[in-house]
Amino acid sequence: MDSSEQRAATGFPTPLPWLTRASASPYVPGTPQEIIGNLRALLLSILEDGTIDRPFTWPGSERSVPLRNAAHALGSCGLLTREGRPPRPTLTRAARHFLDSGDELHLIAVLHANVRFMGEALAEVGDGINHTELNKVAGTEYGLSWNSLDQVRRRVYWLRAAGLVEYWTNGRIVATERGREFLERLETADRDRLPHRRPPAPELVELPPLPASLAPALSGMDQAALRSRKRLLGYIAGGVRMDVLARLVNAAVPDITRADFKAFCVEEFGVLESSAEQTLSTLRSLGLLTQVGTDTFAATEYATSCLESDEPVDLVRLLHLHVALLGETLDALENSAPSSALALVLAERYPDIPLTHQDVTRRVALFLETGLAERIGLTVRRTELGAALVRTLPLLRPTNPGPVAHVDAAATPGVPGTPAPAAAGGDPAHNVGSLAAEVVRAAVDSSDYRRFERAVAAAFRVLGVDVETHSGPKRTDAVVELWRSPTERYRIAVEAKTDGAGLVTDQDVRFRRLGEHRTRHTAQGTVLVGPGFDARLVQEAASEKVALLTARELADALVRHARTPLAPRELAALVIRGEADALERTWRAAERRQETLGLVVHTLWKSGNDPVEVRHTTGALGINDIWRETRKTLGTPLDPDETGAALAFLETPFLSGVERRGGGHVITAPPSLIAARLRALATAIESAGEEGPPGDHGPEGTLAPPERPGPVPSGQTSVPHQQQASSNIQASAVRAWAKARGRAVNERGRLPERLVTDYLRARDLE
Repeated sequence: MDSSEQRAATGFPTPLPWLTRASASPYVPGTPQEIIGNLRALLLSILEDGTIDRPFTWPGSERSVPLRNAAHALGSCGLLTREGRPPRPTLTRAARHFLDSGDELHLIAVLHANVRFMGEALAEVGDGINHTELNKVAGTEYGLSWNSLDQVRRRVYWLRAAGLVEYWTNGRIVATERGREFLERLETADRDRLPHRRPPAPELVELPPLPASLAPALSGMDQAALRSRKRLLGYIAGGVRMDVLARLVNAAVPDITRADFKAFCVEEFGVLESSAEQTLSTLRSLGLLTQVGTDTFAATEYATSCLESDEPVDLVRLLHLHVALLGETLDALENSAPSSALALVLAERYPDIPLTHQDVTRRVALFLETGLAERIGLTVRRTELGAALVRTLPLLRPTNPGPVAHVDAAATPGVPGTPAPAAAGGDPAHNVGSLAAEVVRAAVDSSDYRRFERAVAAAFRVLGVDVETHSGPKRTDAVVELWRSPTERYRIAVEAKTDGAGLVTDQDVRFRRLGEHRTRHTAQGTVLVGPGFDARLVQEAASEKVALLTARELADALVRHARTPLAPRELAALVIRGEADALERTWRAAERRQETLGLVVHTLWKSGNDPVEVRHTTGALGINDIWRETRKTLGTPLDPDETGAALAFLETPFLSGVERRGGGHVITAPPSLIAARLRALATAIESAGEEGPPGDHGPEGTLAPPERPGPVPSGQTSVPHQQQASSNIQASAVRAWAKARGRAVNERGRLPERLVTDYLRARDLE
């Protein structure tokens, strides 16, 4: 029975394709016995008044929440749509049917049609399963790798609410007879054919013929024309969607006055006249409309040909003529990547055309809608249709098309546990972004596996850990050593695997050899780094206690570490199996401390420069005052301990940024000066560290680092690992290299071992 026949037989909606269904389950507060009633109350309230900023009170609750928040928690579950500007939630036909009929089974069928792993969760319950096991099935069999049980619990709540499953006191979820009968009426996904499995061999696709009017324009696009395109897609009433663009262009056939166009937008999309005027300007800049009279506009010849062909690809061809890096973004989607990684790749290729994350997201959304790209989990990749189109488009030549030049040079750490200094004349953020983009790109360059090995090694060096590069037969690719304390180091064998399809499988990895490598290099653990991993490999890695790290995760860690550096002992969670949640908590806490410090400084500065505050309180604020001033700025208001810690730090003689006055604190220096003092302290620490850690004095009076210690006897301590320099390195070359990067270096005497080691790493001579 096909989908249409099944729908006719059951009365249930046909499930959307797997990739277009939402991964997040709708959330409604309450117990399983309450959530359907609470959902009904919310839908009735929206039906009565969809104003999103008004308060809404859940049944049985004493506190109200903005309707916006309650509606947002439903997500894309098939019950609400958003229309107008500002957008207002309105009920879908399915939601109205539920309100009229009260049919709980139809409600679950609607959720199943729009949300992944809803009916599939019911199918996997079988004779009984617990939440942890069900979450594991969602990850291994359906490609839904959730870090907590929250999403599984939400789905089970809905199934319990409709009487489809029961939750027993032993923690088992068991299907009811009603649930088994309901399941027979559902069309569930075939887990063996889901996109997270290794993709099949590409099929040849045929592009729609190029409209005659578009052909000369595309063939005439030279590099200057490609470079002059506009970065912004611009505002369009109703959004940048194919159906919306078609309606707007059709309205201008044969022509339309400015007043009529604005009236059309106001009536069709519920926007203001000013928004309609902005839409008109955007359509003209995109080459869809042109002015044909004093105040009259018409569809361009290009736009008319796109309407006549009724092919979304033609509209993308037209937009490529006017929108910067549109086809180039599709070209960069050759391999699966999230929008954040894609933005890094584009920034590396086209540094003089900066696209924001929102710019990239809007381009990707256009490709998803037109079938030129597809979403797999949290990543996006172009389809065969997208690949075929890219091959026919004129593209801007990348400024830097290849891998990051000398990635090791951008990845030489100064002191273990600190971010690497920037290359001479370079922007540290750009260097880190370039390396992060290289990690993501190299992971899918199966023609040059050493490129990925170099990028991974460089990434770990930027993270501030010692790296030994090996590679070769019977050897691991690298070993990272994390200095956790004077008496403890943690060695991890690193195995880097590339795959052109973006998915490393269990056929690509021999876990027995990973164990041999671990033993050979006296490592305590192994981390496998790759573009992505299939379900079977994830299972086997868990049983072998091997940590998995995707290239995207490593790239994200680079960018995050540049903003908020962590110590090696904290970063150890990145390469230890099952520690992802601990790493996330550590990073969030560190970022929270940074945010707290900035808020406290600027709040005190504002108070110290407010004449009213100065007259009444001399500008002094207590902890409670700071809480009151900052509580609307943060989602979670400052805790007194957080504020107290920030004040204590600012009060130290090293900063002298605040001082006590009465029962509060006053600021004693502008925020810019406090920041300058922090930078000066950092410079002092880095300068003092140029000569290495305390050790024996060399024959010429310079500090010589100690030899690498063996096992540390009880009661003794060790210092961070310092590698010995090669004897054939010319001191003049090292000094010239250091000066070019702004690093302090002595003109005579023995060179610091750390400096020599960094030089070797930068030249890839280790």
